[in-house]
Order: sequence, then structure tokens, then C-alpha cells
Amino acid sequence: MTDDYLLGHDDIEWSRLREQHALWAPELLHSLKQAGLTPSARVLEVGCGTGELLADLAERSGEAVGLERDTRAAAHAARRLDGRATVHTGDLMEWAPAEPFDLVVARWVFCFLPDPATAAARLASWVRPGGALVIQDYNHDGIRVFPEHPPITRCIEGFRAAWRALDFDLWVAPALPRMLMDAGLSSVSVTPQIKAGPPGSAAWRWVERFLHEHIGTVVDGGHLSAVERDAFVQAWAEAKADPATLLFTPIQLTVVASEGRTAAATR
Repeated sequence: MTDDYLLGHDDIEWSRLREQHALWAPELLHSLKQAGLTPSARVLEVGCGTGELLADLAERSGEAVGLERDTRAAAHAARRLDGRATVHTGDLMEWAPAEPFDLVVARWVFCFLPDPATAAARLASWVRPGGALVIQDYNHDGIRVFPEHPPITRCIEGFRAAWRALDFDLWVAPALPRMLMDAGLSSVSVTPQIKAGPPGSAAWRWVERFLHEHIGTVVDGGHLSAVERDAFVQAWAEAKADPATLLFTPIQLTVVASEGRTAAATR
């Protein structure tokens, strides 16, 4: 497994992740409540980062635990939660809990995993009987700017190429139901979400920050040329200046799977 988070860990990225959480949290928290997030639940967030979602989980559960691979992010989360949640530093492919959880949550983790099927099996084993595993991640279809600007489309393809080069998968979410059933979970449900908005909207700003703040990584990796980067910046400015422009985000899927051994898993 790659040691470094592709998008880095610094104050700018953490600020972007806070905005990202604010944009997508309401739908996820609704799904988590339906899946069993109650004041008595014992909950684990895998890949908790700096603790944005973990803080919400701590407010809504009996016990909240976070697992984060990056030591800086984990330390930040521990300081932020200040005893309201336990934060462990570790890799999900190596770490294991002492006892199972009522609810295990992983948000935007699986698209960074070279072996998501093995990870799904590990997380499934951490769910107690009657509990649930909830994963939110990408089906990267859907992202578009209308009217279309070819340099923007090319930039998006460059980002996708950067993921593929590391054996990561921006279309991992549609494959998760099969992985979770193979891991022995049942009652799998899938909820898609997509947002849209004009320049200045929360959806626009989320995509704008992501593309502009991380385009250097894509160029440095050879997935986008400097000329293509400059064309993108100009095209984005033109699109942003037009109040009739409409942006659609990538599709997010929230996959909920309840604990319960399937026939295939018990044979």
C-alpha cells in the first residue's frame, strides 16, 4: 500500500476537507442514522482524517473511535476531539480492533486502496452481529460543466489518470456491493447523491478547490501538461464569469451493508 495520501496533509488540504464535509455530511449522517447511529452505538470511522465526521459521530453515539494512517492528521483529530473520541494511528490493512463495533464507517477511503476487496473483508469482520458497515465513495461519472469547455474536461481526465497510475479507483463504489456480499455482509443498499450549482455555490466551490489546489500533483505526475493546465485555468475563469454556467459534481454512493453471513460466506 502507498504510504502517502495522494492529496497531501497540510492546512490548505485540511481546510478543503472541512468544506467537503460540510457539503456532503447531511446525507451521510441521515444514512448513518438509518443504519444504526444511536446514542448507545459503538462506532468506528476508518480514515477519520482530522476528525470532521468523527466529531459528528461522537455527538450522536455512545462511543466513537477513529482510525487514521497519517500521524499528523490523527494528532490533529485527537486534539480536536479532546477525549470525546479515541483516535488510533494505524493502517486499516494492519490494525485490528479488540472488539467489534455496531457501526463501521469509511468515507472516501476505498478510492485510494489498491486492494479494496481485501479491505472490505477486513472492515466487515469488525462489525458485530446486527451491526452495519457504511461506505461512501465515488462513482466518478456525472462531473460536468455546462456549457462544456474542453480544457476543463481534459483536466478532469488528467486527475482520473493520476488515480489509475497508482492503482486507485474513482469508480470503486459501484463494485462495493459485490465485495461486501462476498465478505459475508447482507441487506446491501445503495443511495446515490449528486449536487449541482452555478459559480459561487457550495458544489462549485468544492470542485473548484479540488481541481485548482491539486492540479500541480497531476502535472508533476505527467498526466497533464503545463500548457493544458494553463488552458484549464483560463477556461475555468471564463466559465466562472458566466452566471448561466452550471456544474454537476461526481456521483457519490453511500453503500450500507448489514452484518449477517451470506450463504456463500458460510459454506
